[in-house]
Amino acid sequence: MYDFSFLAPCPASGLFLHGTADTIVPPVEVERVVNKLRTQKGIVIDYELEEGATHFWQDHIGAVETRVGAYLDKRLEAEPA
Repeated sequence: MYDFSFLAPCPASGLFLHGTADTIVPPVEVERVVNKLRTQKGIVIDYELEEGATHFWQDHIGAVETRVGAYLDKRLEAEPA
């Protein structure tokens, strides 16, 4: 039902941010993909859950901005331009 084959092989490291209340793509399905991607050599996948967030992130957009911003800051510090 959930086809994430387009992600394999994964071309780059990245962040998966997922809501615990997502009923369209349950967290267990995303965890399965994250675990598979993490087996690839040279790929680092950060996986974070936002408590109570649904598939469409209503009432959680601020958390998305904060978490994505923190991830970008971390990556840019590690690999300055």
